[in-house]
Amino acid sequence: MTSAADLFGLQEIDLKHDSRRALLADIGSRLCETEELIEARAEKASAVETVAGLQQEQKQIEVQLEDLDAKVTPLETKLYDGSIRNPKELGDIQKEVGLQKERRGVLDDAGLATLERIEFAGEEINRASNRLRQVEAAWNMDQDRLRAERAVAEQDSNRLEQDRAARSQGMDASSLGLYEKLRETRQGRAVARIERGSCQGCRISLPTHVVQRVRGQVKLEQCPSCERILVAG
Repeated sequence: MTSAADLFGLQEIDLKHDSRRALLADIGSRLCETEELIEARAEKASAVETVAGLQQEQKQIEVQLEDLDAKVTPLETKLYDGSIRNPKELGDIQKEVGLQKERRGVLDDAGLATLERIEFAGEEINRASNRLRQVEAAWNMDQDRLRAERAVAEQDSNRLEQDRAARSQGMDASSLGLYEKLRETRQGRAVARIERGSCQGCRISLPTHVVQRVRGQVKLEQCPSCERILVAG
């Protein structure tokens, strides 16, 4: 006959195994990139993208400056080489040169402002890169620790599975079936000790005749309240 004590010993193994499986599930959920790491990578990527956009803006300004120079140079040549003698035409050219130089001044100012923004954005890249390195280093250390914990928990789990197989070998099917059913409905605790005349599963006082039958170990006795299998304390 499978005794309540046998099932209580099996329950001790199962509870330990449950805790190892819960630990493995928790470790598995944390063996991934953290929000902090994702955020640090996104921050650096954003800073790099900002610099790239500003550099493109600076190139466009440089192209516009080259176009202006290409327009102003021949006009200035006409002003000073004596080829234009008509006062009105000379006045129009001078006016055009002046306008183009004003535009160049605006573009020069915009170019300087963009260079300053590029410099600042470059500093942001350095800051974001440093933060990312720190976050990645901490994350890698944590992942190594979690993998080590997982290896130990897996070893424990495998050992407990072997212990359970050895412990349950030879148990009668009806007793084991009752135990398994109760474990499913009683948060993994199918067997409860009797202490001071009370079931330690539900803390309800037990009738004297129930306690006596448990101590007699004639057959498996269940708590009249929570239905757990009772074992003498």
